[in-house]
Amino acid sequence: MVVPTVVLNELKRLANVKNKKQDAMTTLEFAHNMKSISISGEFADKEITEYVRKHRGMVATMDKELKSNIKNLGGSILSFS
Repeated sequence: MVVPTVVLNELKRLANVKNKKQDAMTTLEFAHNMKSISISGEFADKEITEYVRKHRGMVATMDKELKSNIKNLGGSILSFS
């Protein structure tokens, strides 16, 4: 598994939001051991969707809307619940 840099950056921003801090920090710790790939942008979901549109692939997410978008593009989902 790899984690896009846009996701890491979003998690770092969320780590500064009071009600999101713990989840963001836990996820950053988990992602720390993964290889990162350079995908830039402001919004992780948008950039991931664009990446799948161009390159296909599998996305691991719990986000319902992102799952739907990826499936509609023909991508695969690894769902964490």
